[in-house]
Amino acid sequence: MIVLDRIVRLGERLAGAVARSWRQSEGLRRLIMIQGRRTRRWPLVWMSIYAAIAVVLGLLVLDRPLAFWFKARVGGEFEGFWKTVTNLGLAGLWLIPTGVTWGGIMLAWRAAPTLEIREKLGRAAWIPGFIFLSVALSGLFNIAIKYGLGRYRPRYLFDEGLYGFTFFNHSWAMNSFPSGHSQAAFAAMTALTLVFPRYDIAFITVAVLVAASRVLTTVHFFSDAVMGAWLGTFVTLILYRALTRRGIRLRLSFERDKRLGL
Repeated sequence: MIVLDRIVRLGERLAGAVARSWRQSEGLRRLIMIQGRRTRRWPLVWMSIYAAIAVVLGLLVLDRPLAFWFKARVGGEFEGFWKTVTNLGLAGLWLIPTGVTWGGIMLAWRAAPTLEIREKLGRAAWIPGFIFLSVALSGLFNIAIKYGLGRYRPRYLFDEGLYGFTFFNHSWAMNSFPSGHSQAAFAAMTALTLVFPRYDIAFITVAVLVAASRVLTTVHFFSDAVMGAWLGTFVTLILYRALTRRGIRLRLSFERDKRLGL
């Protein structure tokens, strides 16, 4: 009974501490709720602000210690797993199948025997076309920034203590910012989320894992991955808005999705 009494008293103290913390954090919770409403109202603006803050923190504070920490601790099969995951961020993995599908549908559109079939094919072509353009356009911006800034990759930090930028450099080892794999993964997964909203959590999880893999395997710095993720997402969302404003329907809805209100 003594042990049981002690457990009960401990539970009461813990419950009291949680209740006090909850009451004391009322102001903070109110600020979070207000900021949440602002973010939902202007998602692109606030997403860009959050990304900019994370990039600046990475450049000034986080990049180097994180790179050294992961370099010392990530290895073996664990590193092998992340090197496998990182392949999902290869741009060609998304550009080739969507480009071929887009082109094939457009050829069928040209050869369609009736106007009705042509209209259906025209609508269908925009699905792979949207994914292709999301990855390709954000990739072009990514390449321009990479070559313009010429940032040293982590390997130079480890081997020679170099950290910073050599502007207008085309060398692979000096084009770390932004991460191309993160950009391609977030562009493709954001596009797929907009087309198939039912599977949004799975798609975004893949994108986050790819971006994390670039940092964990010390191929990129933290800020490189954040910038690549922002670029892929931002360009895709802008493209989605532009196309939907022109009346192009990109979201696919099946019967099961309609029952769920998607």
